[in-house]
Amino acid sequence: MRLGVFGGTFDPPHVGHLIVAHDAAAALDLQQVLFVPAGTHPLKGKRVGAPASLRLEMTAAATEGSQLFTVDGRELRRPGPSYTVDTIAELQVENPGAELFLLIGADILREIHQWHQVQELAQRARIAVMSRAEADVAVELAIELDFLRVEVTHVAISSSEIRERIRSGRPYRYLVPDPVRRIIEKHSLYSGPDKVS
Repeated sequence: MRLGVFGGTFDPPHVGHLIVAHDAAAALDLQQVLFVPAGTHPLKGKRVGAPASLRLEMTAAATEGSQLFTVDGRELRRPGPSYTVDTIAELQVENPGAELFLLIGADILREIHQWHQVQELAQRARIAVMSRAEADVAVELAIELDFLRVEVTHVAISSSEIRERIRSGRPYRYLVPDPVRRIIEKHSLYSGPDKVS
């Protein structure tokens, strides 16, 4: 089995997340992609606008009905800093014989040298860097790592932009799946300033 692991705050999850994950799955012949909402960011306080439980609910809503995508909430349940290497190690135990692919954006590659036990992480999973063809990938910062470059559709959408649109009353409807929009509206999310977790 070829299993993709796609982490992020997903605050909120948007159509760009779904598009690049689908592109990566096709390029890498993945049988499943796990969306893993991040817990406490180990390097710095991560600005968030929604509680962990609602980020998990929104991610599940965004991927509902997909046979390819599933959601894994382990990092939100794990106390203390959330390290990707721990998640990958647990998934190896739970999926013996599976080939794991860690899906990251090209922007994340620029900071991956700061990650906890990154060399072990690279041994446990193939690191797949999702980027558009013309994007500059910071190869020099990850030169010791064996990683794949996966070309994906460039979608100029960010969760921070969506939160700002909601705060300022600008339209955002088609930037997120409808089930996510309904959760945002039900709980009046993102109407105030982001908090640091």
